[in-house]
Amino acid sequence: MIKLAGRSAMALQHLKSRDDRKKRRAVRELFEIDNEGNLESFIPLLNDKDNWYRTKALDAFKTWAKRRDLATLEVLINHKKIEYNRVAANMLLSFKAEDSNLAKILFDKDDLLCKIKSCEYILKCENQDDFFASVKNHESPKIRAIALNSKYADSKIVETMLEDESNNVVQAALKKLQDSNVRLSSKSITSMLKNGVDPKLIIPHALSNDQKIVTTLVKSLDSNGKKEFVKYLRKKFTGIEDEIIQILINNSEYNIVGRWLQGKRGEKIDLLRWEIISNDEVDEIERCRLIERLFSRVNEPEIIEQAKKIANNSTSELIRITAHNLSTAGSQQQS
Repeated sequence: MIKLAGRSAMALQHLKSRDDRKKRRAVRELFEIDNEGNLESFIPLLNDKDNWYRTKALDAFKTWAKRRDLATLEVLINHKKIEYNRVAANMLLSFKAEDSNLAKILFDKDDLLCKIKSCEYILKCENQDDFFASVKNHESPKIRAIALNSKYADSKIVETMLEDESNNVVQAALKKLQDSNVRLSSKSITSMLKNGVDPKLIIPHALSNDQKIVTTLVKSLDSNGKKEFVKYLRKKFTGIEDEIIQILINNSEYNIVGRWLQGKRGEKIDLLRWEIISNDEVDEIERCRLIERLFSRVNEPEIIEQAKKIANNSTSELIRITAHNLSTAGSQQQS
């Protein structure tokens, strides 16, 4: 311990040396010792003529400041160099949200990154209702999105943000309202889709509020979006008689319906499943998957009988082969 203290004292002394070799060696030595108490000794290096020393001073703050308190960043926050302000801004969330005053100095900087990072920190602090009121309609959509994601934004405020001109803000609002009872009109959903809002975020609202818009929504989804759609569909609707399922069937959304059918049984369910498998307009890979999912039911004569019919009559070679494999597996089990 004594030896380490001696090393540290010597390095701190050499940090002030005019001998560049000693000074550089001192910097490396202090980083190796790794004592956050030595941070203040690097402050003079922030204004050194040599960029290497300035960079090392910033590295010292990035390494050690978070082990101390927010006040440690004050020298960077009040520095005239915006680069230093940004380093402080990027570190704010490493500290417990208690002191908003220093962060507000950063928010007043003419720099968007400083505003964004400081806004996030300030809105995690307590008693910031006035600050929230001042930023909820900020000119920057990124600031508005941060505001509506904060604890100060109630559902009424978030709902008004659904009309925001920025898709990022609208999407943030949709995420926050995902589990709410807010109803979105067909007109509102259509407008969002037209404006390029991520359709995956509209799914829970469309399924809960306006079922007639569902087919429009489905057509706008990519493959990942359709997987997400089916996940919500399976969670919310269990029967073939459900209106939403009937809407999808009537609009020939068989790829979606086929995935929804997975694991379901019943006379009407099976009838619909074979109808989809027999439909040449449905993607044959999706139809093959429907057949493959029936291998767990090869002990049921009705399944094997239908598989034989498909194997003999389908116009798709892939479907015939898959259905034949299913019927063969059933015959082998019976024998």
